[in-house]
Formats: sequence, C-alpha cells, structure tokens
Amino acid sequence: MNPSPPAAALDIGSNSVHLLVAHQGPGGVPVPMLDVSHQAAIGRTVVATGALGAELRDELVRTVTGYADQARELGATTLLLLGTEAVRQASDATALTSALRTDTGHAMTVLDRASEGLLTLLGVTGGRVPPSLAVVDIGGGSTEVTMMRRDGRPMVGIVPIGSAHLALAHIRHDPVSRDEVAALREAARGHVAALDMPRPERAIVAGGSGTNVSRLLGRERTTPVDRAAIEEGFSVLQAHPAEELAARTGLTVRRVAQLAAGLAIGEALFERLGLDIADVSDASLREGALIAAWIAGPDWLEGLPALVGARAVGPAPDGQDRAS
Repeated sequence: MNPSPPAAALDIGSNSVHLLVAHQGPGGVPVPMLDVSHQAAIGRTVVATGALGAELRDELVRTVTGYADQARELGATTLLLLGTEAVRQASDATALTSALRTDTGHAMTVLDRASEGLLTLLGVTGGRVPPSLAVVDIGGGSTEVTMMRRDGRPMVGIVPIGSAHLALAHIRHDPVSRDEVAALREAARGHVAALDMPRPERAIVAGGSGTNVSRLLGRERTTPVDRAAIEEGFSVLQAHPAEELAARTGLTVRRVAQLAAGLAIGEALFERLGLDIADVSDASLREGALIAAWIAGPDWLEGLPALVGARAVGPAPDGQDRAS
C-alpha cells in the first residue's frame, strides 16, 4: 500500500492545461496515476489581445474544474494549481484566479520564471540533482535553463521567448518556408545571446520540448536530441503541411505549427551552452511541484532555491552552503 494518498498538480501553460495525479513512489519520486492535457491557444490569445477574455476564461475554468473532480475521484487530497507564462502576462489573470477559487475551492499559484525552472529541475531529476546538469524547458511563452552548479547551488537562466511567441512572430506559411526557418534561427540566436551560464557537463530537455521532436521524427519519446535531429526536424517541417504531420504524430496542428520555432530555440541553446546532444525527459514542473510539496508541505514555494539546493547529489566543496 502507498504510505500517503495521491496528490495532483495542474498547470495552465501557454499551450495547454495539464493534470498529473500521482502517488509517492520509492525515493519520493511521483508515480503517475493519471497524466492528461487539454490543448488551448492560451499564449496565442494573450499575445494577440493582452488578455484571456471571457470565452477562454470560461473554457479554462470548465477544464480545471473537470480535472479537479477527476483528481478527487482518484483519491487526491492535495491539488497544486499552477499558472505559468500566459497567466503571468494576461491582464485579466485575477478574474481567472477568482473564478477558479469559486468553482474548485483551490487558489492558483502564479509561478515566476525562476520558480518554474527550479521545479522543472526538481521534477526531471526525481529530487536528486547532480552537479553540472542543465535542464532546458522551452515553453510556449518563455524558456528556462536551470542548472545545478558544482557548489550545490542552483541557477536559473531565463530567455523571455517561447515557441508559440516566436512562431507567431515569424511563421506565415504551411509548411514553414526556408526563409521563415532562417528568420526563426536568427531571432532565436538573438534572444539566447544574453543567456549567461557556464557550460554544463550534461543537459536534459524537459517535457514536450524534447518529446515532440521524437514524435515528429518517429522515434521513441525520450530519444536524445542532437544537432542532426534538429536539422532533420527542420527538413520534415518544411516538406509537409502541419495537418499531415499532426495526423502522423498525434500532435495538434497548432503544436506542429510551433515546432520549427521550438527547434530554433533549442538549436540556439545548444550553440550557446556548447552542447552536441541532450537527453529527453517526460517529466516537468508538475513532478517537481509534487516532490517539493511532499518534502516541505504547504509552504513548499517558500525558500524553493534552498529546497532544490538541498537535493544536490554529492557533497559541496568545503566552505560552501548548498542552501545559500
């Protein structure tokens, strides 16, 4: 029997609403019971209008309420309701927060970008974070690169652009054209240029940032991504319309249409960090939030850098404090 009841983490991102219900497995690693998502043009709407608007807010409230009911039916006594980039940017986010509290009984925590990165690092590593590891999360509205330094302290590098925003700015054709791919690559390099992080010994691409590349290329979901895979991905996207690739991969047409932008950001990060290859993980900030809550209880968000630093694997150098 599981020593504790299941818990749930739900996040509203730029591309989707995603629910994870899990119980605590060996070593405190979440073991999924339910992992589902609802695709919605959240980031695209906010970029275009500055707000979610009544229609999209109602859709989000219905979706979250239904997911909360599913989590309760599975025995979850905790629901962590999280908002990320699109919610951060929406002028009417307060209206969404109020409606969700009324309909679900849960308050939404709107994460800042640094906390989002730290939770992803925690989730991808199962709560045991090795040194000199960079975790890359290319979202729809922003990109985080989170690294555990050798002194046992985490750092978060933020690129204020994601695949949805970059695609909206540069893609006008389906399939994406050669000139548009060139423009995406140039723009991504410009956005990534200010990222100031040491070269990691190893990198992991989190969630759909990496698994969607594998699906596009017909590979196992967590196949590592290298520069050749990125180049192949660009070729496939230029050769086939989004609807055809969506039918082939099981992705939505909208997600396929954003893949070229995601590849451009990934390529720019490879160049900036000196990487030739990165592993791919299905885990994300949802797993990290559950791990943090299991460790620290209701106050899991407070002191998150110290919590993540305390999960570093191996001793810090003499005189260093992981939690500093």
